[in-house]
Amino acid sequence: MKTINQLRQEYIDTKTGEQIHLGWIDALFTTIKDDLKSGDIHKAQKLADLGQYLAQDLQHYSEDELAQLLADKEGSL
Repeated sequence: MKTINQLRQEYIDTKTGEQIHLGWIDALFTTIKDDLKSGDIHKAQKLADLGQYLAQDLQHYSEDELAQLLADKEGSL
């Protein structure tokens, strides 16, 4: 069984990862907005496609992580 300090560190690591991902998303959408303002629609579309891919990938990763946490919880009961 994990200690409270191990659980706390895992939570800190998760939140740190979320902050990194949110920084990426912010930079991506800022660039898309800038491209749209300058009229570079083709580049903006490619970046929007990338953003969609990254969001879906992060969603699947989060779903898998949640499923594992729930399975671990059930196993410890």
